[in-house]
Amino acid sequence: MPATLTTPTPTPTPTRTGLLTAVAVLLIALNLRLGMSSAAALLDALRADLRFSPLVAALLPTLPSLCFAAAGAGTGALARRLGAERTVLAAVVALTAGLAARAVPATWALLAGTVLGMSGLALCNVLLPTLVRTHFPERVGLLTGLYTTTLALGATLASAVAVPVAGAVGSPSLGLAVWALPALVATGVWAARTGIRTGIRTPGAAPAPTPTPGERISPWAMARTRLGALVTAYFGLQALNAYAITGWLPSLLSGHGMSEGAAGVVLAVAQAVGIPVSFAVLALAKGPAGLRWAFAGVSTAMLAGFAGLLVAPMALPLVWAVLVGLGLCSFPLVLAVIARSGSGPAQTTTLSTLSQSLGYLLAALGPLAVGLLHSATGGWTAPMALLLATAAAQLVVGIALTRGRP
Repeated sequence: MPATLTTPTPTPTPTRTGLLTAVAVLLIALNLRLGMSSAAALLDALRADLRFSPLVAALLPTLPSLCFAAAGAGTGALARRLGAERTVLAAVVALTAGLAARAVPATWALLAGTVLGMSGLALCNVLLPTLVRTHFPERVGLLTGLYTTTLALGATLASAVAVPVAGAVGSPSLGLAVWALPALVATGVWAARTGIRTGIRTPGAAPAPTPTPGERISPWAMARTRLGALVTAYFGLQALNAYAITGWLPSLLSGHGMSEGAAGVVLAVAQAVGIPVSFAVLALAKGPAGLRWAFAGVSTAMLAGFAGLLVAPMALPLVWAVLVGLGLCSFPLVLAVIARSGSGPAQTTTLSTLSQSLGYLLAALGPLAVGLLHSATGGWTAPMALLLATAAAQLVVGIALTRGRP
């Protein structure tokens, strides 16, 4: 089975439908981090209001990665059965319902809503690269940059305003549920795009970008290739580092004396950095040499940011946030590699399923380990030392992934 970067045969979506598809994809991307970033910014407030245990506090930032791993593993089979576009519609419906369920001020509702919403996110995570490749084969880099930038914009917005929004509506639980509203908008636009609302495909729309049963490729066969193994390892390490730091950075800074609102702003800065930088990184990564420099650069930035948070977290918190934000650009980089890999959408979906299911399973260990280490030691030195080691591993794997590219 081919496991090299190739260019698919162009099958662009018609102009009018393509514009609606692009808008719908960007609206979905906007929602991919709203529920997660708002929960991170409100974690301390939720714990005080709902009075849940340290174990639940460690579990909450871990649930998204676990859901991404579990639900993501079945995405390919579900897409073959329902079609990729119908699967994405079901996913955004689940996301909306899960976020809305968190309005109930109870720990069980918080956890159940998180599981449902993040499972919907998992399906979108896996299928968005396939949708981009299928509908925009000649603009993979541009669309990947647009939707990862929109994703970062959503994460930044939620981190910056989650605390004041929760204060305005009267509770952290209602503050989390507010983010179901933009998810509802994305659901409506995607339903219009697919024509599912009326049971009729949108006039002029391209067929759903779904691999047929005959095109089924085993993820385990892909895992035995060098590309599959390295992409999965890199995806897992970057996700582990990203979810651990975004899930716990506000608590880390609050633990050193910073207010919750200010800590949320610092997290917003880390996530905002990727908005302008992602396009530059993706432009640099078009050629083999640029790809190597891009992977090395973002991984080194993450390593430096973690080192600063370990050694002197309150000395230059915004500097560390900017470095971490540069490191978070590893996400669009690895997505671009996935979207350009294989000989067609079937292999793209297989690589995306493999890397995201196993990668997020590895990533789930990050927030959980950070939370448990913090609870056990009462400080942040051990958790940040662990993340420093995983950032170093990410750098090593990134160099291996780009070595020997033709």
